[in-house]
Amino acid sequence: MEKENKVLIITGGRAEEEFLSLLLERERFHVVIAADSGLSVADRLKLKLDDIVGDFDSVPEEILDRYGGKEIPTHRFPREKDKTDTHIALELALMQKPTSITIVGGTGSRLDHVLANIHLLLLPMQLGIPAAMVDANNKIYLKNKSFTIERAGQFGDYVSLMPFTERVKGLTLKGFKYPLDHIILEAGSSLGISNEISGELGEVEFLEGILLVMETRD
Repeated sequence: MEKENKVLIITGGRAEEEFLSLLLERERFHVVIAADSGLSVADRLKLKLDDIVGDFDSVPEEILDRYGGKEIPTHRFPREKDKTDTHIALELALMQKPTSITIVGGTGSRLDHVLANIHLLLLPMQLGIPAAMVDANNKIYLKNKSFTIERAGQFGDYVSLMPFTERVKGLTLKGFKYPLDHIILEAGSSLGISNEISGELGEVEFLEGILLVMETRD
């Protein structure tokens, strides 16, 4: 059996401290990486960190000095670079041979960053590593093969499905309030938004494509 190695990335977007504290109580992460201003959040919560990455253009120097004094590996990059701090942190996480990756702070007011972070979820998906971006209201992940969601363990009240590729073929939903039967879900459609699991288990089956999945709550 593969040894569990759950990685948490705290990055510089919307990282609500109360939500993060509850997440840390509920989940046991083996590696914690802070990216850029995610370091300020980690500092306020006094978290033990394994790595720090970023250009740190929005992190006070006294915080950087404090963590540098703890001999935590610090990977500092120039502000002008070809990858975002979250991208660099995710690549570092993938080097840890993770069994799962959770990103906190990947959402926020900068929608360009949010969309870029959603696209970054392709990297672990292509390696078969479960990865999700979470905040107090959303759990966001990609799927390239059929899967199930247990109602007792779902993140929120609603499940939304969108085609990440141009189309998702043969989409069938069972155990949902609004079932589907072998349809083609195409880009430009809102058909998959705000569904609900009606049974104990929601089954999502499809033959081709990639789904963007959001488990959400108000």
